[in-house]
Amino acid sequence: MKVSDAIEAIVTSYGDIELVARGMVVDAAELAKAKAEPDTAEAIALALLKKYNMTAPVVVIEEVAPEVAPDTTE
Repeated sequence: MKVSDAIEAIVTSYGDIELVARGMVVDAAELAKAKAEPDTAEAIALALLKKYNMTAPVVVIEEVAPEVAPDTTE
């Protein structure tokens, strides 16, 4: 979901906005760049999205098989 769509959904929600924000999944990179005017409903929605959606970048570690010594018992 795009951050702008998530903010709109939170701002127009009639329910518990914490619960609404907690259930949304947005792109962490887009969320990190998002900005809103202070003291607005959008700023509150953005803060909630950041509270529940910020994740650390995924680091892929390649597993390397250990080197096996040749069998010399023949």
